[in-house]
Amino acid sequence: MTSRTRHHRARTCAVAALALAALAGAWWWWPPDPVRVLRAHAPALARVEREPAPLLGARVQHWRLISSAGDTATALWRGAPPGTAAPWTVVLLGGLHTGDRAVLLLPPDGPFNALAVDWPWHGPRRLTPWRFVLEAPAIRTAVLRSPGVLARGVEAAVRAPEVDEERIALLGASLGVPPALAALRLTRAPRALVLVDGAADLRALLESGLERQRIPAVLAAPLAALGSRLVRPLEPSLHVSAAARLPVLLINGEADEFLPRAAVRRLQQGLPHARVRWRPGPHLRPGRAQLIADLASEVVGWLETLPREASRAADRR
Repeated sequence: MTSRTRHHRARTCAVAALALAALAGAWWWWPPDPVRVLRAHAPALARVEREPAPLLGARVQHWRLISSAGDTATALWRGAPPGTAAPWTVVLLGGLHTGDRAVLLLPPDGPFNALAVDWPWHGPRRLTPWRFVLEAPAIRTAVLRSPGVLARGVEAAVRAPEVDEERIALLGASLGVPPALAALRLTRAPRALVLVDGAADLRALLESGLERQRIPAVLAAPLAALGSRLVRPLEPSLHVSAAARLPVLLINGEADEFLPRAAVRRLQQGLPHARVRWRPGPHLRPGRAQLIADLASEVVGWLETLPREASRAADRR
């Protein structure tokens, strides 16, 4: 290789590096429109396949939500007990470790239909820090797909013959709160929104989580900044305006060990028309059966106070 060729290649590499740095800087300071990103990851619902799941309960069904792009999301359905008059249908996304099985945590005799959508992540749900770094691109894609999958669940409920489309509520719990808010950009079908143990400011949430893992603050802060930018389209504060047309119920634990109080307050301030309820105790966990039953009863009781006329007016807006 001649000296001239080496210099030419060096200049080419330098120009390419500068171009990549410029693109990275532009992406950092002027990130793409979050709604456009969400829509790019949210193909429309094409069809729903339903089959009984008798081992999980008499009224439980497996749902496969097949999109126009051919990919399949999964969900579990449990219908209201026979004889329930005009039940609400709650479409929900819970924490990563519950997924679609969140429907099985709800009281089986609750007077409502429930459809729990699974997270669109097919890898292990417990990752070492090193494995998390290796899987980061795939995890980001799954995170960006989650609002679209949840919206697909809402649209599947609309098509179900046993569902009253004027009585569909969207519920996000814990990690499901950001996708639930973002899903409102992709569907107008919900008539109410319930957020349990949620907060805004993903950067603060990630930094708090890293510090709980004993990551030094000098590393936790930049890592949280990078992580929050990678999943910026799910930042709750970007989507609170989409909930302005809906009745909203916010429930948070007074002793939540995972959510910084300032981040919880930021979500509440972004939804000034919401009904806010602080409950005693820590963050919601799958094993707290009585608490989940009490919350389900409270949510359904609140939904029953909402007039249908208000739902129609919200839809027209």
